Amino acid sequence: MITKIKNYLLTVGDALSQLINVSVFLSEDANESLSGRAYTQRHTKFWGVVYKTINLLYSVIGADNHCYQAYTKDLARASAYLRKHKNYK
Repeated sequence: MITKIKNYLLTVGDALSQLINVSVFLSEDANESLSGRAYTQRHTKFWGVVYKTINLLYSVIGADNHCYQAYTKDLARASAYLRKHKNYK
């Protein structure tokens, strides 16, 4: 039961991150998390600050390099979606 609740909360967190990325930061990619975007755009001035801030906040709870982990999760989610719908017409 605890695992189901944890998975549910992680899914809700992912969805909120995507919503914030689209609604607040005006991303054109609704499937990209805020942390994943911070990772891919970390070389720009603004996103570099966001990237460092997010990673610092997550390091407090022991999550190293959170933005990179979020980016790889975004890729895995997209890949799974494409595999599932590859024959969709």
